[in-house]
Amino acid sequence: MARVLLISSTFPPVTGGSAVVYENLCRCADSAIAGFSARRDYATGRPFPDLAAHDARAGYPIHRTDLLRPAQKTDPGLGTRLGDLKLMAKVLARAVMVARREGARIICLGDLVYGGWLVFPLRYLFGYKVLVYVHGEEVTTHDGGGLFDRWRARFLAHAHAVIAVSSFTRDALVRLMGIDPGKIVLIPNGVDTARFQPRPPRADIAERYGVAGRRVILNVGRLVARKGQDHLIRAMPAILASSPDAHLLIAGEGPLRPTLESLIAQHGVQARVTLLGEVDDAALTDLYAQADLFALPNRQMPDGDTEGFGLVFLEANACGKPVVSGRAGGVIDAVQDGVNGLAVDGENIEEIAHAVSRLLGDGVLYRRLAEGGLEAVRQSDWKHRAAEFLALCDRLETVNDRQHS
Repeated sequence: MARVLLISSTFPPVTGGSAVVYENLCRCADSAIAGFSARRDYATGRPFPDLAAHDARAGYPIHRTDLLRPAQKTDPGLGTRLGDLKLMAKVLARAVMVARREGARIICLGDLVYGGWLVFPLRYLFGYKVLVYVHGEEVTTHDGGGLFDRWRARFLAHAHAVIAVSSFTRDALVRLMGIDPGKIVLIPNGVDTARFQPRPPRADIAERYGVAGRRVILNVGRLVARKGQDHLIRAMPAILASSPDAHLLIAGEGPLRPTLESLIAQHGVQARVTLLGEVDDAALTDLYAQADLFALPNRQMPDGDTEGFGLVFLEANACGKPVVSGRAGGVIDAVQDGVNGLAVDGENIEEIAHAVSRLLGDGVLYRRLAEGGLEAVRQSDWKHRAAEFLALCDRLETVNDRQHS
């Protein structure tokens, strides 16, 4: 029986860093954590295909309800929509039923803005210990949203503990949300070292992606401005000037795709930049093996949107690849400049190009950072992180609720 119920809209088959975190915590906890998520894609309202088979293969208990939040992305607040109120009541009833079925005594909320409201009934009506898992952008982004967005600090203040994935996120919780530092627990993101490890590139994969005989720069992430794919494309002419055999592969989908397609044409690099779209797990590990280096020159956006940690940097390091990152957000915890990668100003095209070109052209530096990356991930296995999470839950169970008021 699970002791912890982890509630979030972002469980696989949803993709993204948060989904990877929650999946691996559950997978590595020996059934001590059960997941609770949605059957439908909140962006479209449509059911996920083949979900029953997917969940049967998950390796951890996971329960579903139709939606945890409204499918339409309008006002995230309560508003006056009766449908939203009915959905909230259904989610709460289902969550409590699942928690009781699993024997869970602690509930972790993985969606601050859209799911943070659950802290009130779960704590004060049903007596659960409640955690909130925070990645970064959900507290740094200033979007002027609805009621739930404005209540983020209240949700956090009423949780028994708040988990931050990086020192950047921890500091943002204190600075922007006014959270007591004593309530915040730092649990950095981990990496699946069984899945992500050094492997030789395969000739058939090189042929599939059209990169045979080329030096592959890999970028993996949602196509949004903070990830820096646009500036990486702008840097490609300078990179190609020093490394004519370079080729950039970008894996992921998102709203920035039309902009990236225009930039590729504008800079005349159609033959040297490939947008792969979404890739599955098997293709991702093949891509890491094929890559010479990983580059994601992230930056903070004017509305505060930024990377909370950057799991992909650990994944690349675990595969023996040095990385190029931005200096924004929680990535400074994942990438140490000159140790496991090169950190750049994600707004500076010239600096991005120079860092990538250095790694492609300096074999000594390349090998040193590749080895530094392998060393960086040795203590970052998800089994260690799941153990830290469960140790926090054990501590909470022994503490009187009044001490958290």
